[in-house]
Amino acid sequence: MSEYVVSTRAYAKAILHCAKFPSETVHGLLLTEKKDGKIRIVDAVPVSHNWTQLTPMFDVALQQVRIYAKSQQLAVGGYYVAYEDPTDVQLSASGALLAKAVVSANEDAVAFVIDAKNLSPEASKAAFVPFVYSEAQWKEQSGAFGDTVVKGSKGASFVLENMQVLATTKKLVAERAEIGLVDFDEHMDNVTLDWIQNATLNERIRTA
Repeated sequence: MSEYVVSTRAYAKAILHCAKFPSETVHGLLLTEKKDGKIRIVDAVPVSHNWTQLTPMFDVALQQVRIYAKSQQLAVGGYYVAYEDPTDVQLSASGALLAKAVVSANEDAVAFVIDAKNLSPEASKAAFVPFVYSEAQWKEQSGAFGDTVVKGSKGASFVLENMQVLATTKKLVAERAEIGLVDFDEHMDNVTLDWIQNATLNERIRTA
C-alpha cells in the first residue's frame, strides 16, 4: 500500500494559491520524495489562475519545474486544482489531462481537488480530495485524511505530516500570507518574480 504524506509547506502553498485568487480556477504542481517507504509531498509550485487547459504554457511550466525538482533530488509527483465553482470537487476532463501529463513521468503521481467547504476557519478536515491513476483513469480515494486509513482502488492512503498543518495554514490565511505567493502566470508578466520556489513565502510558512 502506498502512503502519501502531505507536508505543511505543500498544503499551505496550495491553499494560499486559492486564497489569492478566490474567484478563479487555480492549479499547480507538487514535488515529492520517497523516504522511509512513504511518498512525501514536500512542496507545491503554483502554476496558473488564468488557464486550465493542456497547452504549451503548461508544458513550459512543467519542464521548468521538472528541472528544478531534479536539482533538488525531488520529483514532480502531483497536481492540484481548485475550481471556480466551489461546489466542484471532481477532477474535470481538462484537469485529468493535466494530471496525466504528470503521471506520464511518475507512476506514483497523484491529483488533488481542493474542496472549498473545508477552507473555512471552522473546518476541521483537510481540503484535499485525492485521486490516483488506476486502470487508465483517475479514481477518487474516499475517506482520505480521516481518522481511519481507507484503502482506495490503488491501495493508497493519505495523511498530513502532523496535527498542526491545518492550524498553521488557517493562521497564514488569516494573516493574508497569500499576498506573497507568486504563480507562473505572474512570473510571465514579471520574470524577476520567484514562482518555482517562492522562497520568502517558504520561510514565512516555516516560522508560522
